[in-house]
Amino acid sequence: MKTLVELAQKAREISGVRIYKKNVEAVLSALLKSGDFWEVVDMADLPVPAASGIVRALQEEGLLFIDDEENIRLTQKGLDMVRELGIETFVDYSCRACEGRGIPFYAHIDLYREFLQLTKDRPKAIRDYDQGSVTPETTIARVLFIDSRGDLRNKDILVLGAEDDLTGLAVALTRKAKSVLVIDIDKRLIDFDNRVFKELGIDNAEAKVWDLRNPFPKDMLGRFDVFVSDPPETLPAFRAFIGRGIATLREEGGVGYFGLTLRDSSVFRWRDFQISLTSEFGVAITDILQDFNHYITWDYHTETKAAEVAPVKREPKTIWYKSAWYRVEVLPGFKRWNEPISDDVFYLDEEGSTT
Repeated sequence: MKTLVELAQKAREISGVRIYKKNVEAVLSALLKSGDFWEVVDMADLPVPAASGIVRALQEEGLLFIDDEENIRLTQKGLDMVRELGIETFVDYSCRACEGRGIPFYAHIDLYREFLQLTKDRPKAIRDYDQGSVTPETTIARVLFIDSRGDLRNKDILVLGAEDDLTGLAVALTRKAKSVLVIDIDKRLIDFDNRVFKELGIDNAEAKVWDLRNPFPKDMLGRFDVFVSDPPETLPAFRAFIGRGIATLREEGGVGYFGLTLRDSSVFRWRDFQISLTSEFGVAITDILQDFNHYITWDYHTETKAAEVAPVKREPKTIWYKSAWYRVEVLPGFKRWNEPISDDVFYLDEEGSTT
């Protein structure tokens, strides 16, 4: 029988992404809890190609099989190996009331209800711009977390390239920010926000169309106290979204919020992102809240690489795509980055799969 290290190497050869022993252990632990592939991806905290590669490697070694209903089951050989290695069933002690965020969306129930009412006819997420909307509960929890960290009231706030979640709209609905500017490439979202702002008489918020591959004009640099984003997870896209966000911050102590997943990025990629943040841009990472952002499965799931590489054809039945919520703070001497970005591999690479 192959060792976990050998199984990881085989999975890496199958998937083409970096995989190590711990990842195989995580998948085996998840399979003791669920036979649903998408739930396994969630529990194992892995990019879809990595989880798929591990499942296929285990299948080739006779350690699991996929039944007629596309449930993944460990064989007796697999169960014996798990027992010998002392691998136990995945456990999750996250608070059910706040969905593990530590920030219950219902703490500001009036804001939540208003947001739900106003966004009933919101534009749907589309594949063209790598969109995927978080749940309304996530959006409100984001705003409450921002407020709890002192980054909302009387602040100039920029939301860039992430308005498919309508976070900018939710921030504006608090009526607590000094100003709110939403920029996004999708004119549907911009028109939606501006219509709501006008209908509600929110005159300190506006939305504008902008492609973040293009540098900002000078009047955008050093103008804001806080930025919020949700970047695609290639290094060029990360630079375009987060680098530009940092460039708009007024001074040291300025703050940025954004999401990063372990569904489209590995911990190896996270290290690259974090090195870029701390060494290149000169910021401190103050908060990382794992699985804070819960995404509604997008309508175009069947057209994605994730659906193509998955070992099953069954679509997700529950929320499986989640991301961590990052807060960063710029330090003295931070770098403003505002260069043009090529659209080469802007949205997708070997680890990403949901575009």
